[in-house]
Amino acid sequence: MSVRASLGIALGQRPDDNPDSLLRDADLAMYLAKRNGKGRFEMYRPDMHAAAINRLETAADLRRGLESGQFEVFYQPIVNTHTRQLDGAEALVRWRHPTRGIVPPLDFISIAEVTGLIVPLGVRVLRDATHQAQAWRQSGLVDENFYVSVNLSARQLQHPALLDDVSRALSDSGLPASALILEVTESTLVENLVALPCLQALKGLGLRLAVDDFGTGYSSLSYLADLPVSVVKIDKSFIDRITRDADGVAMVRGLIDLSRALGLTCTAEGVERDNQLAVLDELGCESVQGYLFAKPTSAVDAAEAFAQLAQGQPTATALLPAT
Repeated sequence: MSVRASLGIALGQRPDDNPDSLLRDADLAMYLAKRNGKGRFEMYRPDMHAAAINRLETAADLRRGLESGQFEVFYQPIVNTHTRQLDGAEALVRWRHPTRGIVPPLDFISIAEVTGLIVPLGVRVLRDATHQAQAWRQSGLVDENFYVSVNLSARQLQHPALLDDVSRALSDSGLPASALILEVTESTLVENLVALPCLQALKGLGLRLAVDDFGTGYSSLSYLADLPVSVVKIDKSFIDRITRDADGVAMVRGLIDLSRALGLTCTAEGVERDNQLAVLDELGCESVQGYLFAKPTSAVDAAEAFAQLAQGQPTATALLPAT
């Protein structure tokens, strides 16, 4: 058995430095070491204290935001690569802070994860997304094949109530389980293989599981073949390269071929250009999402984008021109 440690190091500058302050500083450095991958060390820097204060304030704001309904689910269309018709949508949480405006997910998701607030936040997103998807299906705006894709964090995957939360969201909304995809990042899946029974139980409900950010971490037949996943989402970093160099195309082709060999379908993320779409169509990638079709938007604006896509028109939020 091997043991790894995360270390935080703080150096005193003067003989009269307060030992308690040094311990606090070392603790802040250790916290950063854990956030950066564990099994490493970090030296204390003065900016760590300001960052810690910001995390505490953000965590307090998160709690208030959850209580007062400041979080909203945005939706980004997922489009069939060949037909250009709507397949589904990814649900993405946004925070409408009363003084900071729209807070980017990168500024709060990691703090929600560390504090455990990601669990109630995730339940709220899942509930809202399933109800909204079912409302769109019942209105006739989308067809019976439409699905909504919702992200799961590592903390949610480890939570004992996850299966009940998902079952309740489906039953309360009336959304068929087949119309729900739960996305888990590649690194989260590999680092939480003990959650395999939970993943199997989730799939047993009739929903689908997707590997998000595919290709950025541990892609291999050895783990994919053992996971109950149905969809892989190719990370934007690969899509950015497919019109720049031959290696980029070769890598994406390899990811698609690997997925197809395992009976999985592919969605390409971050598609922004017509020529990217053309290459993905040629390579056989089944679906795409990105600014070429629409930005993530509120439910009202997303419904408008869906209607435009159904008519074969560019959406109002597809801001980037093709090159």
